Amino acid sequence: MKIKIKTNLVSGILMALFSGYMLYVMPKQVKVPAYDSGAPSPRIIPGICLIVILICSVVLIIESLIFKKEKIVEFDWNNEKPAILLIAILCIYVFLIIKIGFVLASAITFTVVLFYCGERKPFIYIFTIALAVGIYFLFTKVFHVSLPAGLLPF
Repeated sequence: MKIKIKTNLVSGILMALFSGYMLYVMPKQVKVPAYDSGAPSPRIIPGICLIVILICSVVLIIESLIFKKEKIVEFDWNNEKPAILLIAILCIYVFLIIKIGFVLASAITFTVVLFYCGERKPFIYIFTIALAVGIYFLFTKVFHVSLPAGLLPF
């Protein structure tokens, strides 16, 4: 299945929707300090970036619809399916980190990815699981950054 995508129009619409939504949500997510310390608000830099994204998105949409400047890319599902599947696995990984913890989520996800990519050597699987445990302890014990422990009693 092949789909033709107008890159300027599609990316302009998607990024305009994204930046508009983020500009709407930002006042609820990023609070302004209760007292005025003279420092800039924590909303300034993200707000400027989102407004620039919105302006660029509008320019892309105008360029596509009015000036007819467009690059059309053909999306072939059969060629893109492996990459989309890996992206989906990484999205599931983020969900699993929250639910079952960093170590188990990493062990499960990267084992599945290795198997999907065709790796069959057992040492690589053992090394991947050991690396997940090592990274967990490095961040929690050395860097003092908390990672979700989840089901394991670390």
